[in-house]
This record gives sequence, C-alpha cells and structure tokens, in this order.
Amino acid sequence: MLMVVLLLVLCGLILLGVPIAVALAATAIGTMWWATGPDLLFIFIQRLYAGTTSFPLLAIPFFIIAGNLMNTGGITERIFAAAQLFVGRIRGGLAHVNVLASVLFSGMSGSAVADAAGLGIIEVKAMREAGYSGRFAATITAVSSTIGPIMPPSIPLVIYGSLANVSIGALFLAGVVPGVLMAVALMVVISVVARVRGLPVMDERPAGPEARRVFFGALPAMLTPVFIIGGILGGLATPTEAAVLATAYALFLGTCVYRELRWRDIPDILWLSGRQTVQVMFIIAAAAPFGWVLIQQQIPNAVIEAMFSLSSDPWVILILVNVILLVLGMFIEGVAIIIIAFPILLPVMLQIGVDPVHFGIIMVLNLMIGLVTPPVGMCLFAVSSVSNVPISDMVREMWPYILALFAVLLLVTFVPETVLWLPHALGYGS
Repeated sequence: MLMVVLLLVLCGLILLGVPIAVALAATAIGTMWWATGPDLLFIFIQRLYAGTTSFPLLAIPFFIIAGNLMNTGGITERIFAAAQLFVGRIRGGLAHVNVLASVLFSGMSGSAVADAAGLGIIEVKAMREAGYSGRFAATITAVSSTIGPIMPPSIPLVIYGSLANVSIGALFLAGVVPGVLMAVALMVVISVVARVRGLPVMDERPAGPEARRVFFGALPAMLTPVFIIGGILGGLATPTEAAVLATAYALFLGTCVYRELRWRDIPDILWLSGRQTVQVMFIIAAAAPFGWVLIQQQIPNAVIEAMFSLSSDPWVILILVNVILLVLGMFIEGVAIIIIAFPILLPVMLQIGVDPVHFGIIMVLNLMIGLVTPPVGMCLFAVSSVSNVPISDMVREMWPYILALFAVLLLVTFVPETVLWLPHALGYGS
C-alpha cells in the first residue's frame, strides 16, 4: 500500500508539471518525515550527496560533451552520407539510411535524444527534399533514435551498471545484438511500407571516386566506437576513461580533421553540455534518497512477495515486469525510472534467476520504447522541435514501428542468449 501511495504521489506531482528531480526529492522528504519524523531528515542530505559520487557516473558528462562536439563538428553529416552510400539505393532508401545512421551515431553519443536532435535535423531535411512526407520522416527519425542507448556506449547502461554494481563493459557488449535486432526489425517494416506506398528510390549511386571520398571522409568518425569498446575490452581504459577519450577524439576530428569546429564554439558546447549533465545528475541525486526510502520501508521485499503470490512462473513475472516498465516509461523520464525501479525489480529478477546484465538490457529497451510513446516521449518532443511536425501526427504514423520494437523486446526477454552470448564469448560472466 505504501508503494502504491508513493508512486501515485510521484506521478501526480510529475503530471502537475513539477520537475522530476523535485518530485522525487519531495516524495522522499515527505515519506521520511512521516516514517521517522524530522530527526532523520539529515539522511536526506547524505543520500543526496552519495547518489552522485559513483566513479562510473563521470562517464555521463563526457559522453554528453562528445555527442555535442559531433553534432557541431561536421561528424553527423558525414555519418549520414556514409549510410546513404550503403543503403540509399533501396526503395525507401533514405528511411533505411535514417536507421543505419542511428546505428553508426549510437557508437559515439550514447544518447537517444542527442541522436534525435543532432541527426534529426539532417535526416528530416534530406527526406523531405527527396519527396517523403514530413510526418513519415519525423516518425522514422524518432523511432530509429531509440537504438542509440542500446548499442554501446550508452548513458543509461552506465547509470544502471554503476547503481547495480554490474560490469559496464559487459553491459556495453550485451547491447550489440539487441541493437542490431532493433535496426533489422525497423528496416523490415520500412521495406513493407515502402512497397505499399511506393516510396522514392535515391538517384544513381555516386561514382567510384565520389563514393570513396564519402566513405573515407566518414571513416575516422565511424572508428569512434572501435576506440571506445576496444579500449575497454583491451583493459586500456575504464568506461569513464573511454568517455574522456571519445571526447578528445571528437574534438580532434572536429578541429583538425574536418575543420568545421571552431574554437569559439567550444564555450557554447561546454555550456550546453553542462546544462544537460546537471539535468541528469539532479535526477540521479534526488532519486538516491527516494531509493533509500523504498529499501528502508522494505518495499522491494513486499513487491517480491506480491509478484510471487500472483505466479511463481518466471515467464509470467517477466511479462509483468515488462508491463510495469512500459507503463512507467509512458509517464516518467528513463533515467528516473532506472533509479526508482532497479532496487525494487532487480531483487525480483535475481529471485527467478535472471542475469543482472540481461535485466539491464531489458530495462533500457523498455525505456527506449517509452521515449517514443506519449505523453512523455522525449524523442517525440526532440524530433517535433527540429522538424515542426506535430507529435500527434508522429504518434498516428509510428505504431507499426512500435510493434516491431515490441517484437525485439519479447525476443530479448525470453531468449537470454541474444543478450548474453557476446559478453560470455569475450570472457564476461560464466
């Protein structure tokens, strides 16, 4: 009952327009006051501070800076051009390019919203000029951006790994196959829609010299995930250090290789990155005392007992957990859900034998679907703002693609090897 009251109060505050971090903090303070009185409110300050002191969380600002440097330094345009070279000649080619570009860009920024806002400007403009409707272009841009935080590197996986004490390297590797499956599923739906609607086909492929120029121009940018993942797997860098290397590499590409990033742009990029980092870290800090309240009131134990009273079948419990995460993702920002839900749901998963790495991918994939479902779909808002397409138009267009992502979610949930095969093959886990 206490958990229900807490969630109702939290969701009520968010729906009233209270910032998520403030809603989390206010709910935690109110519960502490009710349960223990004012004497223990000093714990709130301690937990607020402790929630932001995990070393792996340092990766977050650097991945954010790297993504913003890439959006400003000419890297996103070259990624899009290379994707167009690979799949542009297929019917509905620019929609396929949109998905492939998201896969390539995801290896650099680790953020769905950065993908939607950065690549979105280029992708929607190119698709409109090629004869696609603005609604279709914006929809594909939004749904394809969900691949970003599944493919490594990933800011949500960094947060989950640091909070759940799970290897971030293993989580990064675990996201590769699901990310590829998401891209394939979206491209299958696009192929069907392209045939039904007779979507445009791109003009002739560039001649050999031009194709080589486009490919080799984008190659340094496409090598970014190789450096990040290779450094982590080779033991040369932690995920945090790899994020610093990604930032330095993006700065080098923008200023010295492509020469589109000017030094006078750096202060604005750092200011924007600082604001985005503060938004994420404020939520993490405020959610820490909220998580402490849940544990102190033994809510995770109550949830385990309630779920097992409904069914002891692991498949049924997995379906229930997916439903819970999908519903939460429709109303609450993804980072907040990770912090709120993992202390409640992870014990349930461990109880039924689900690997923590597997559950991390299940959780983040659910939250990525939440980014493109109303009413609080951050990628919908980001793409709508750069494309001037109403969110209602995108929602009507995107249901086939949402169903494709649901199919991948079910596959990832009930076939653990789609997640665990690669980490195990490379020596992470048993």
